[in-house]
Amino acid sequence: MQPSYINTFLRSKLSLAISCCCLLFASTSCEDPNELGLELVDDNISGTYIDTLTVDVSTVYLDSVATSGTAAGTSNLLVGQYVTPYTGTTQANTLFQLGLGSTWTVEDNATFDSLKLILPYSGYSYGDTARAQVFEVYQLSNNISPRKLSPYLYNEEPYSSFYAADALYNVSRTGAKETPLASFTFQPRPNSSDTLKIPLAAELGQELLSLKKADDARLTEANNFIGYFKGLKLTSTQGASVLGFPAGAAKVRLYYTQTKDGAQVKAFHDFPLNNPALQYNQITADLTGTALSVVERGGAPVPAAETGNVSVAQAGTGLLIKLQFPHLDKLKDKLDPNFINKAVLVIEPVNGTTKYPYPVPTALALYRTDMTNVPLAQLTGDFDPTVQLTAAYVEGASASEKGRYVFGITQYIMERLQDNRETGAALFLAPLPAVYPQEVSRLVVGGPENPIQSIKLKVYYTEVK
Repeated sequence: MQPSYINTFLRSKLSLAISCCCLLFASTSCEDPNELGLELVDDNISGTYIDTLTVDVSTVYLDSVATSGTAAGTSNLLVGQYVTPYTGTTQANTLFQLGLGSTWTVEDNATFDSLKLILPYSGYSYGDTARAQVFEVYQLSNNISPRKLSPYLYNEEPYSSFYAADALYNVSRTGAKETPLASFTFQPRPNSSDTLKIPLAAELGQELLSLKKADDARLTEANNFIGYFKGLKLTSTQGASVLGFPAGAAKVRLYYTQTKDGAQVKAFHDFPLNNPALQYNQITADLTGTALSVVERGGAPVPAAETGNVSVAQAGTGLLIKLQFPHLDKLKDKLDPNFINKAVLVIEPVNGTTKYPYPVPTALALYRTDMTNVPLAQLTGDFDPTVQLTAAYVEGASASEKGRYVFGITQYIMERLQDNRETGAALFLAPLPAVYPQEVSRLVVGGPENPIQSIKLKVYYTEVK
């Protein structure tokens, strides 16, 4: 242990004299401090490096992710599918209740015109939108029921960052009738102001109008209506993209014509999405035929060496990239944690996996985990627990320079070096918590044995001779 006066001396010199150690898996080079704009101004301060620290990379497939909405207009209805060599077939379905809407009256002479599902685009899409989509709409046969989870023992909150109390999950199921109310083919235009208007079965529309004209309780009382019409499920049977629609704007519109004061009048009534907390997206990844096919939902992490030397994180499905630093103990023997000035984690996606139609997430987060292999909490910023640590994707400055995410994890590395407990501590890499349940973007990185290194840990520190 260095005497306190040496620590004080070093602290006073940090702004003038900093040397660096670059700890990279599968790398043995060291950066010159002068190349970093740092100068060594004291003979007893020097730079060195250690190349024995590795970053182990593996893929984890969570058993479930909460995808139900929380407030009107804040959730995305996700519908569609896409196929890539890394994640196989990704499928997104959406399920929701309908409500009675505003109070309305109808004349006895009213006649049915049409019944349509109205879905404005939210602007979100992922995949190849140049290819046509086929949506099918089904009427639910069962009530949508949230899943209750036991709270975490110590703080009485959900155990995982992606769990929630009384929520619905990407793997939740709700029964639907076998015959669809509609099969609709269209060309996606997610960045336009267009609105999908999907014609539904005329029989249903005629029945709704007849019940209303008869003043049936199923069309006058909210609870009776939900018991009669339990909701809708939208799924995609053809296409190469997942599309988003704002939950707060989704509705079923009944068009009809009635005679009033001797004149025919066109009219309509909206049945809007009801109870946003019961709207959820089923999001699954069929990994059959991919290198990740050996990764099991809810199973143990699978090292990148067993999945084609790549690891994948994918929003919505439960795929996460796990990062472990197995040789930090060796670093303890060579470096006092108090001498660390900066620790940086650099993430570079695999070549060819960053752009349209399957771009990388705009930003990533790091999540703490342990031997349970669930994301416990998002890592906070260096020395500021009130700031959630994130990293935006930055394109390379030239064609030869790769795009990357850069995290400052100084405090985390110092904590790990100072902690002698065997907790199985590690980090998960994935899209941000607010994004993860509402999107389907994916990130592909290389493992330690990949010819193109994807993940680097750089530690800068001062050393006294």
